[in-house]
Amino acid sequence: MFRSIGLIVIVLVLATGCTGPPPATIKPGTLQGVVTGPSGPVAGATISVTPTDNSYHTGQADSTGFYQVPGIPAGSIVFTVSAPGYQTYTGSATINSDATTVQNVSLSLS
Repeated sequence: MFRSIGLIVIVLVLATGCTGPPPATIKPGTLQGVVTGPSGPVAGATISVTPTDNSYHTGQADSTGFYQVPGIPAGSIVFTVSAPGYQTYTGSATINSDATTVQNVSLSLS
């Protein structure tokens, strides 16, 4: 009898697809930091982020140079920071799932 019950349970588990916990959900992360130049914060700097999935994300630095770009897929990224009168900065980083990666950038005058 116990053998029959065990077989029934196995058949039900396989039939319903309940073979274990659901896979972990990979949530997007955030890139943030402060953009500065020789004279202090660089307000209005544009931050462009390209993850390995080739999606495109942008942000802009506020009056204190702070920027935040949310919703970036976890993995490796390349990002650029540009502003009129400054040399464009290109960097790379790793974005972790449901986490914030900080990348402060110092721009040089062009």
